[in-house]
Amino acid sequence: MSGREWPLRFVCGHDGCNETVNYRYSTKRDLMESFELKNYSDGRWRCIRHVRANEVLSANNLETRAVLTVEQKPHGRYFGSNGFIFGPGFKAFAADFPEGAQVIVTATLILPTPVEPEEETRA
Repeated sequence: MSGREWPLRFVCGHDGCNETVNYRYSTKRDLMESFELKNYSDGRWRCIRHVRANEVLSANNLETRAVLTVEQKPHGRYFGSNGFIFGPGFKAFAADFPEGAQVIVTATLILPTPVEPEEETRA
């Protein structure tokens, strides 16, 4: 068998955005049966900027916040579907806290000089 790859590429379906994603498959059959081909073709794929725009920091969005609440499930305590969360400067095990405890993660963008909010540089 040859080492041929079957590439698949999508451009973000948001008007004016040129972000791309590339997938590679070892067989044509894998490509034709792929989740990506079935769900992202015809302009349906969106880049992070256009799927979760409120989470992307920019001059127009200087802060974002996530609230994770401990939930008791039959097999233990979780933050949603994760028993352990981490990020820059913190780690937390849901099992260490009572049900209902919250971890609030805030990211704030501080620009070196005042910048007037303008249209996003990428559409």
